Amino acid sequence: MIINPFTPNPALQPYILAYGYVEINEQIDSNNPIHIFPVDYTVMCFSLDEKKLIRELNTTNTFKNPLSYVGFLDRLRSFDSFTRKVVQVYFKPFGAYKLLGIPQHHFTNSATDMEALFPALKSTICQMRDEMKSPQKVISILESWLLQRLFLSDKICTARIEYACDLIKAYAGNIHIDELCRQVAMSPTTLRDHFKEKIGFGPKTFGRIVRFSQLRRLLCENTSLKWTDLADRFEFFDQTHFIKEFKHFYGCTPSQLHKMGQLNFTGKLTDSLDL
Repeated sequence: MIINPFTPNPALQPYILAYGYVEINEQIDSNNPIHIFPVDYTVMCFSLDEKKLIRELNTTNTFKNPLSYVGFLDRLRSFDSFTRKVVQVYFKPFGAYKLLGIPQHHFTNSATDMEALFPALKSTICQMRDEMKSPQKVISILESWLLQRLFLSDKICTARIEYACDLIKAYAGNIHIDELCRQVAMSPTTLRDHFKEKIGFGPKTFGRIVRFSQLRRLLCENTSLKWTDLADRFEFFDQTHFIKEFKHFYGCTPSQLHKMGQLNFTGKLTDSLDL
C-alpha cells in the first residue's frame, strides 16, 4: 500500500489534517480484507479508478459512490472489496461540521454519498473524474470546493468544541465528564448536545475512540510494550475491561493479536500519514 500526503491550504488547516492519495496494490478479498479502525478524525473519499465497489465483509453493505463522507466509527469495519486508488480528506474531529454544516450524528458508522447531500457537487465530481490520472489535480479541485464551503460557513463557530476535543486528547480520553464540563463551562446536557451535533458521538464515546487511537499509535511505535502496562497507562478499570474494549475496537483480543505476530492489521489507510 502506497500513501502520499498533501498539505491543505493554510485557510483550511484549522479544520483539515491532511489530504492523502492511497494506492492499494495487494489482493483484497475475504481472506485478506481491508480493516478500518475507529480513529479520532473523519474522512472524505474520492475513488480514482473504475472499480468503485466497496463491500463490507460478511454483510450486504456495498458502496459505489464516487465521493463519500465517512463519519466517526466506534467499531472495527472490514471490507473484502475496495477501490484501488483513492484520494482522501482527513478532517479534524469538528472539521466536517464546520465545512459541511450538517449535524454529524447523521454520519456515524456509515458512508454517505456527497452528491446526495450537495447536488451542485455533480460538476465538481465530473471535473475530478476528468483528472483521475493526476491525484494532485483532483485534490486541487476538491480543495477549491472546500474553500467555498469555508466561506459559506463563516458564521459556524466550533471554538468551544475544539477546546473540549483538545482536552480529551490531552487526557488520553480519560478526563471525567464533570471536569470537562467545568473546563469548557457547559452543563453535561449542553456538552452532550454539542458533541452529538458537531462530532457525532457523545464525549464519553469520543473519549474511548481517542484512547484507543493513542493506544494504537503507541503500539506501532513500541512493539515491546506489555499489555498489562498499556492497561495501566490508559487507566482501564481492570484487565478484563481492557480486553473487552480492545476486542470491540480491533475485532480480537490482545493475546489473539500477539499470536498473529503483528501489531497492525492489513489495510491501515492512514498510519503512514502520522495523523
